[in-house]
Amino acid sequence: MQAIVFANRNGNELAPLNQQYCPALLPLANKPLVEYTLEDLADAGISQVKMVICADAEQLEAQIGNGQQWGLNIEYFLSKPQEAVNSVLARMHIDNTAQALVVRGDILRSPCLERFVAFSSMVPTKFVHATMEQRNPGMMMLPAGWKHNQLLNWPLQTTAVDHDDSIAQVLHGQCFYLDSLSGYVAATEFVICSKIFSSKGRKHQTGSSNQSLMVEAQCELPQLDSAEVYGAIGEYTKVSHKAQLTDAVVVGKYCFIEDSQIQNSIILPNTYVGPQLSVNNKIISQDLMIDPQTSSWSKIEDQSLIATSTQSASNYHTLMQRGLMMMFYILLSPLLLTLFVGALIIKPNKPLLTETVINNHNKAVKAHKFNFNNKFFSLLPQLWLAAKGDLALFGASSKHKHLHDSNTTYGVYGPVQLNFDQHTPDEEIQMVEMEFAQAQKPLYLANILQQKFHSKQADIIIKS
Repeated sequence: MQAIVFANRNGNELAPLNQQYCPALLPLANKPLVEYTLEDLADAGISQVKMVICADAEQLEAQIGNGQQWGLNIEYFLSKPQEAVNSVLARMHIDNTAQALVVRGDILRSPCLERFVAFSSMVPTKFVHATMEQRNPGMMMLPAGWKHNQLLNWPLQTTAVDHDDSIAQVLHGQCFYLDSLSGYVAATEFVICSKIFSSKGRKHQTGSSNQSLMVEAQCELPQLDSAEVYGAIGEYTKVSHKAQLTDAVVVGKYCFIEDSQIQNSIILPNTYVGPQLSVNNKIISQDLMIDPQTSSWSKIEDQSLIATSTQSASNYHTLMQRGLMMMFYILLSPLLLTLFVGALIIKPNKPLLTETVINNHNKAVKAHKFNFNNKFFSLLPQLWLAAKGDLALFGASSKHKHLHDSNTTYGVYGPVQLNFDQHTPDEEIQMVEMEFAQAQKPLYLANILQQKFHSKQADIIIKS
């Protein structure tokens, strides 16, 4: 069975957040909204997915990829914003006799697709009209649902279906349309308080006895053992040791929070919050300060208050790393000198190759490598760029910058740098880079190197 996931809302009702996110990619406890539906599909045993997308097609494809991380095979289908389901399915040329699940991926619902599919399969000739909390949870099963697919058009409506061939199914759980800023806050609160969704990160000890604070990797946080705080903190985020977090707090990735008080608030990714601020019941996204209770907002021009955070949040932890890399580079200097002399003797005209790479400040820099076939040894001179802070030791290949988003960390070593060349298809590179981003990078690369050394001799070969 295949699933057709609609993620083509324009998000106007979420203004001003629609300036930065389409609804399907809106972070919900540091996970894009559409991923909750994809996880539910995977749990239901569905692997073939057609994703209906519109204006933010590139961002969605970059975030979700081919669905491999959920065990899904995702194909993309372009539509107009909020195009009627009838129109999209007609252009897809879906077999009107085949069984397929149609579901909206730009709302949040308690996991229920497995129950819905199982129940619908028991009555294949009847249209199963599902409700959750007396709301339309945005799902139907084909072919019985062909006459009723207007029920999935946005905005969703709960309409009684008076038809001899229909049957009702009441699904337990909660359903959030995220059709307002207050609805977005309510959905966030539900996710961070619920035990039914998978959460990123590890549980961090706080003074909150009932709820958890989930913290992702590479974060700096103040002492929270006695703080009454719960929620989620995204990766590569720094919260000052003098900051105070209280009640429900969600902070996205690549954020930098100065000595401020944050209470019952959502700080979206790539946001800087300056010192001596008191943020209560607000949404802050880069330079936007939003009050979800009144649906009012303002754009802050003073960057000492709030601003877009890119390098500050992602590079706060690099000073010690750069020091360690410098020591490592010095320790390796005898090996580097030996390799250079060997290359110079055999290849006096071109012992080094020079290439241009994009560093982690989004600037082009010159990088050198030895003229060796063995890519591990050939890249050793670029450890100097890691010591300078231009590149991380492990990261994506900046030669394929067009495949990455603005938050990608570029490195000296990665699976692409070690395995691929300029003839490798972009699709394969993107898939490997996405897998690498989710992996434990040192262990991942150690396995690659082990395979390479087992498959052939590790002798250094000079290019002719």
